[in-house]
Amino acid sequence: MQTREQAGATTLDRLAGRIMESPNLLRDLDLTGYMNPSISHNVKPATDYKLQIRDLIVGRHDGDPHATRLPFSHLRGKFEFRHNELTIWAGYKGHGKSLLISQVFNEAIRHGKRIFIFSPEFRPERVLERMLYQHAETTQPTADDLNAFMRYVTERVWMYDTQGSLSSREVVALCRWVAEHIGVDHVLIDSLMKCGMAPDDYSAQKMFVDQIQTVAHANPLHIHLVAHARKGNDDSKPPRLHDIKGASEIADMAENVLAVWRNKEKEKTPDKKSDEPDASLTVEAQRNGDGWIGNCNLMFNREAMSFYQLGDEYVRF
Repeated sequence: MQTREQAGATTLDRLAGRIMESPNLLRDLDLTGYMNPSISHNVKPATDYKLQIRDLIVGRHDGDPHATRLPFSHLRGKFEFRHNELTIWAGYKGHGKSLLISQVFNEAIRHGKRIFIFSPEFRPERVLERMLYQHAETTQPTADDLNAFMRYVTERVWMYDTQGSLSSREVVALCRWVAEHIGVDHVLIDSLMKCGMAPDDYSAQKMFVDQIQTVAHANPLHIHLVAHARKGNDDSKPPRLHDIKGASEIADMAENVLAVWRNKEKEKTPDKKSDEPDASLTVEAQRNGDGWIGNCNLMFNREAMSFYQLGDEYVRF
C-alpha cells in the first residue's frame, strides 16, 4: 500500500494533465470586440444616488455583503476587498505576494466568490497546485484531495493560459471579457511587468492602470494588480507606498495599496528572532471604507502553505 507521501507524489505527477482538462481554463479568446471601452456620458441629479449612499452607510456598519474579507481577525472591520476598486499588491521578489493572494482567494471561494487569474509568470497548473496545497492544508495531497479541490474550483476559478505574452491593451480587453461573460468577483493580474510594457515606460504604465481601474469602476468586481518593489541594497524592511517599481501614479491612482514582506533575517537566525513575525501585510493606502492604514504581523505554516496572524494558533479549516 502506498504511503501518503507516495500517493501525494503520484497525484502531483498527474496534476498538470488534470488541470489542463479543467472546464475553467480559457485560451485563444477573440478579444477584438473588447479592445476599446464603451464610453457613455450621463448627467444625473444627486437624488438619483440616495439608495447607493444608503448602501454605503449600511455597509460601513454591518459589513458590505459583496466585499471579501482577508482571513486575519486583526483586519476585520478595517479593510476588505470591495467591488469597483483596484488594489495594488506590492512587495519584493520572492516575498510571498502570490502565495498570500492565493490564500485570500481560497478564502473568497469558500464564501461563494468567483475568481479569474491572469498570471504569465506561472503556468496555470502551478498556480492551482499552490491553491491545492492551501485547500488541502498539506504539501502531500492525495488523489482524494485533488478530486475534492477540482470540485471546489469548478465554476469558481478561471485561468487564462497565455501561450505567450499579451500586450497591455489585450490585458485590459481580457478584463472586460471576463467581466461580461463570466461575471467574476475578483480579477488577478500577476504582474504589472508581464503586461507588455517596458520598465521605464511610465506613461504606458499610468495609462494601463487607469484603464484597468476604469474596468473595475464599471463592473461589480475587484481587480488585483501585483507590482514588484524596488529592492535597493537590502529587503530587511517592508516596502513603503512609493517603493513600487515604475510610475509613481501606480500607487497614487489605486484605491488600495497592500505591501507584503517576508522576514528573511529571521529565516537565517530563527533562534535569535523567534519572537518576530515571519511576514507582514501592511495596508499602505485605502481610499474608501474608513481609510484605515496599518500593519498585520503574520506567521507561516509551511505544511499548509498558509499564513496566520501572529499571536494566534494555526487552525485547520
